Amino acid sequence: MKSPKLGAAISIALLSVYLLLLTNWAIAMITIGSLLGIVMGALVLTFPLLGAYAIYRELRFGLRAEAMGKELEANNEWPVFQLVLRPSGRPTRESADENFKLYSKLAEQNPTDWKSCFALSLAYDACGDRPRARKAMAEAMTLHRR
Repeated sequence: MKSPKLGAAISIALLSVYLLLLTNWAIAMITIGSLLGIVMGALVLTFPLLGAYAIYRELRFGLRAEAMGKELEANNEWPVFQLVLRPSGRPTRESADENFKLYSKLAEQNPTDWKSCFALSLAYDACGDRPRARKAMAEAMTLHRR
């Protein structure tokens, strides 16, 4: 798929249909009237609520990260990585590690600068460490709001 936004929109649409069907099923179970039906329906109803919350959180995270990236790009402050790429397009471990060291040091020197946390997030991602990349991006978002 060429556009991440298109992929996200299709995923959200499919998940929304699934959540609506699950909600319909839960309501049908609740309206049966038996105690077991009500309990099961109420429990099944929690899944669409959790799913909707997860969709909201992921969308909010992605849109905020995109807005921050656009702000950096508009100000010509986008972090520049010197990466050697594999044929697959992913950076080599060595070049990603070198860039990570640079941006990690920058983030340590400027702990209250959201731009350095944003760059650190991209460096983590280049190294293949998505959980830390998301954590660094969340920190950048927190600092950006201040």
